[in-house]
Amino acid sequence: MKDQLPKIGFLVCNSGSSNTGTLTGIVAYGMIKEFDGIAIFSLPALANRIPKQIALIKKVPRLIVIDGCKNECAKKIVEQLDIPYATYLNLEADLGIEKIGPFTTMDYSVEDMRKVREAVKQMIVDAT
Repeated sequence: MKDQLPKIGFLVCNSGSSNTGTLTGIVAYGMIKEFDGIAIFSLPALANRIPKQIALIKKVPRLIVIDGCKNECAKKIVEQLDIPYATYLNLEADLGIEKIGPFTTMDYSVEDMRKVREAVKQMIVDAT
């Protein structure tokens, strides 16, 4: 898919500093391996208002935004840049997965992973 615009774009928190931030990235990477036509967009590039990245993400047909916690960092960034998105998932608010706090990168359960994976997979199915 190199140099091709994906059918579905992910913008994920993927902070890696907390359990929920880690889950957003791990699940997104897994979905990219499982489904064709999906790519992750760069949250840091958008936060830094890189014009090329902003223009590129605005072209993706379906954007799925995934946050790990109530801070809603990914969602706030796309909204500040007027980037439309099709679907939003917040692990804390929508799935009841508690953010334990900083430095809890690997403190998530198999059940948490399953819940996130199922929710994201359903979002992809609904988007296609």
